Amino acid sequence: MKNFMKDRKLGFWLTLIAACAAIVAAILYLVIYSGTADPVTGVWDRVFKWLTFGLVLGGGLVSLLGEMARLRVVPILAAICYSVGLANHLVEAAYPLADVLTKVPFFGGNPALAIGFGIAFGVIAIVQVLASFMEHNKIA
Repeated sequence: MKNFMKDRKLGFWLTLIAACAAIVAAILYLVIYSGTADPVTGVWDRVFKWLTFGLVLGGGLVSLLGEMARLRVVPILAAICYSVGLANHLVEAAYPLADVLTKVPFFGGNPALAIGFGIAFGVIAIVQVLASFMEHNKIA
């Protein structure tokens, strides 16, 4: 662990922050949306998608493992995972937001959760994109 943190620059620290936040956000995404499932039918909120969960969690894990191995391409791969996960979430979040804007409960879904996770995934993606353009190691 001592060598893992040695000779690192700002890009590494931003990637580490984004990866930890992504893993926590993905777990919260799963736990919160599973808690909102209908107890009778077991149907989950329409905004939850396994693809979004997998991309955000996978991006975080790939990012951590890639930084441990000091691979230079991993920050871009993590940024792609987070960005595609964010895009998928925003597509699904449009349905409950349409209900709010039209004041007609047609599509269903929880708009507060959709906005909250959209903001969280968006911040994670932006931080990772910024980290992708920075140096990660002092020793190349």
